[in-house]
Amino acid sequence: MFDAKKFACGLAVIALFLFGCATKPPSTHRATDIDLATTQPFYWLDKPSAATVGNFQFQPLWGACEKVARDYLFQLDRQDYRLGLITTKPMISKQLLEPWRKDAGTFHAVLASSLATIRRTVRFEIDRDDAGLYVVKPKVLVERETILERRITSASQYRTAFSGPAVGSRTALDQETEIPVVYWTPIGRDSEMEIHIATAIGNKLKK
Repeated sequence: MFDAKKFACGLAVIALFLFGCATKPPSTHRATDIDLATTQPFYWLDKPSAATVGNFQFQPLWGACEKVARDYLFQLDRQDYRLGLITTKPMISKQLLEPWRKDAGTFHAVLASSLATIRRTVRFEIDRDDAGLYVVKPKVLVERETILERRITSASQYRTAFSGPAVGSRTALDQETEIPVVYWTPIGRDSEMEIHIATAIGNKLKK
């Protein structure tokens, strides 16, 4: 008599024997193998904005961008009327103990900036479309501070292990590239904050 349960169990044992014992070939991919373009700000800034705001007049839109940047406690850096470009100075992002600040789009972003040193830079790009409408595209670049660890080769260097980053730069493994001890690495864009900024600009224009 055919027993379906025993047959199914037998197939499961055979499948486990054939596929469960197979060894996975070692991976040749290293954790440091990344696209070098992602380490540059232009890679992230070239991506489209998460939200846009349009207006038929340039000056009110320009003024709204400046006011919103100041409302978020950013200091204005570059203001180019010809290019329609406004940028702010980088600012260390809010942490859990700073509830009055709003320069992070999500709670996860606030938590990340509380565990590491992260800064944000706001960029407003104003273009004119085919219909004659001025459109602003807010972009928020997120960067994380990177500090090279100290190399300890003797017991006498243990005292300096936690004395903070050394000044200057270090030579990379290729003996040709100088790496700064402290530098900022772009890690992405804050899309949620871009949406919040676009909404704030729209509210400014309505007043």
